Parts: sequence; C-alpha cells; structure tokens
Amino acid sequence: MVATVILSFVAIGTAEFFVRGRTGFDQEERKRVGVQLAQEALERTVALPYPQIDAWLEQRTVGTVDYTIAVTSQKNVPEPDIKTVRCTVTWNATPTAERSASLVTMVYDN
Repeated sequence: MVATVILSFVAIGTAEFFVRGRTGFDQEERKRVGVQLAQEALERTVALPYPQIDAWLEQRTVGTVDYTIAVTSQKNVPEPDIKTVRCTVTWNATPTAERSASLVTMVYDN
C-alpha cells in the first residue's frame, strides 16, 4: 500500500516534469523562429535600394503559430544619410501572453 502511494507520487512528479519541459521547449522553438523571421525581414529590407527602404507589415504562419512581422524605418537617425531599420516579430506564447523578438540595423545612403 505504502509502495503504491510512493510510486504514484513519483509517476505524477515525472509526468509534471515532462509537461513543463515540453512547454519550455515549445516556447524556445517559437522564439527561435521569431528571431529567424526578423533576420530574414531585415535582410530583405536592406537589400532594397536606399530610397525604397520603408516600413512594412506582414503576417506569417509557421506550423500552428501566427507571427506578425513589423519593419520600421527612421531616416537621418542617428546621423544624416543613415536609416535605422528595426524589425519586431510578435507571437502569442500562451492565450494571454504575447512575446516578441526585435532586431535593428543601420543603412547608409552611399
């Protein structure tokens, strides 16, 4: 009887461990995908000619997760003839929590 109770506690603890571990892995995978999408968006944007670099917004779905990609461009920041390009990717980590990844670069008008 005592052995059954102890074994039950061990089984419940092990199951809880795996559930929490899987949730952590899923969140890290979403973060990795978000950073990759931000990097891809920045690369596509800075590959454009300087006058065409501008803000844009896109929705993408990877697997079952919806990502919002927002690229912004600030001209003459921090100096003249430089555009600061920022990409922020957001997604829902849980039904009530939103996560984001943001990358920034600068482009010189040569």
